[in-house]
Amino acid sequence: MSVLKIATVFINIYFLNAVVVVPTIKLNTGYEVPVLGLGTYNDTSQVMIDTIQSAIAIGYRHIDTAELYGNEQDIGKGLALAIASGAVKRADVFITTKITPEKKDRKLALEAVRVALGKLQTTYVDLMLIHWPAGNVSDIYAGLEDAVDQKLVRSIGVSNFDAPALQALLKTARVKPAMNQIEIHPNTNQDETVALCQKEGVAVTGYSPLGTGSLLKEPHLVAISKAHTRSAAQVALRWQIQRGLVTIPKTTHKDRLNENINVFDFKLTDSEMKTIHDIKK
Repeated sequence: MSVLKIATVFINIYFLNAVVVVPTIKLNTGYEVPVLGLGTYNDTSQVMIDTIQSAIAIGYRHIDTAELYGNEQDIGKGLALAIASGAVKRADVFITTKITPEKKDRKLALEAVRVALGKLQTTYVDLMLIHWPAGNVSDIYAGLEDAVDQKLVRSIGVSNFDAPALQALLKTARVKPAMNQIEIHPNTNQDETVALCQKEGVAVTGYSPLGTGSLLKEPHLVAISKAHTRSAAQVALRWQIQRGLVTIPKTTHKDRLNENINVFDFKLTDSEMKTIHDIKK
């Protein structure tokens, strides 16, 4: 075997082994969502396109975006390139996006879903959320239910809904929300809302899991990270996953993409989980 072929085999083995398989949880719709995904807030253009391809190569199979972020088209391009290269199939990637509720009703919500599909270059979205509670939520949500009926989306839900807002929607929803995406990190536990969601069979995604970076030097996290020979970021992400939540850390740096996804080969103790849960601002 030539040196070139040996090198090629080595590279292939290395990258195959480097792909992380992310566990999933089942939504109330029966579909599976990876418990760790890629947050994409405020990243656009070629940076976003490149990040999507890098993330897919590492093992990310859950991409989170939103109409508000202005990057659905860039994410669509990145995914299309990854699919065209053979790195992944569309069916392997879980896409979450969100519609802004302002100036929308049932008809406009359904139209917003169609617009998102065009930008993302896909025939369906895995999860579509109302980005925050505003306007006539019941009417807007009915538009998402119409999208489910038309097989434009597989699952629907909400984002930034506290317990009272979610309870109000549950009274009128024809299709039960599959997900509530809310800010969760050790300084913001969201215990009341998480408890309601778990009682009602609504999955929870925690965004800003690192407190936009503010938690990386938190003394308790640093101490626990040293005990596991991990980073504080990995410990914070692991804490969310062991709570039974989905988490979507945001980064465009390849080293941090690798760091964030490598959290499935260690486990926090009950004592460590409580210590992190009790961290206060």
